[in-house]
Amino acid sequence: MSNDVKAGDTAAATASPPTEVQILKIKSRFAMLALREGGKPAAAALKAADAFLQAERSRYHGWVSDALLQLDRILDELPGSIPEALQAAYGLAMQVRDLGGTFNAPLVTEAADSMCELLYRLHAAGLYNAQAIATHQAVLRLVCAADQGRGTPDGMLEMLAGLKQIAAKFPRPQPPAKAKPVAGAAVAQPY
Repeated sequence: MSNDVKAGDTAAATASPPTEVQILKIKSRFAMLALREGGKPAAAALKAADAFLQAERSRYHGWVSDALLQLDRILDELPGSIPEALQAAYGLAMQVRDLGGTFNAPLVTEAADSMCELLYRLHAAGLYNAQAIATHQAVLRLVCAADQGRGTPDGMLEMLAGLKQIAAKFPRPQPPAKAKPVAGAAVAQPY
């Protein structure tokens, strides 16, 4: 039987469904690794991960300090190239936030998250506010210094709440509106 369509035929030829299915078992390195037993029990894996994080904690402060220096450099140059600098600053603030979360530094995480929110809102609205950014930088530096054992300033929680209030003053970007179908227009239907 042929499935060829001859010139001039108006009916489309349909393929016949397969009558037999054969499952092939192919030996591969991946298949062998997936089937073998092994690995660490969950408790041992968690203990190893915790030991790794404790060993890396000394490096965490250096990573945060480096990210803050880069953030300062970018934010100092902001007025010249606002959209690009805001995106780069957002990425660094997000890095600090994630490091704080990984290394159990909730105040660092919260301050950096507020900086992320502020930069996101400013970028989306095409705005620039040096005072709001500088306030976030100053509090983020205080929080990071406190996390490094330099003492927690009085009123830290109030400062963090203030950062959220500052970010909330700028418009939250709205998701794009869904297009409403025009009356009488053809609407594409999924298969």
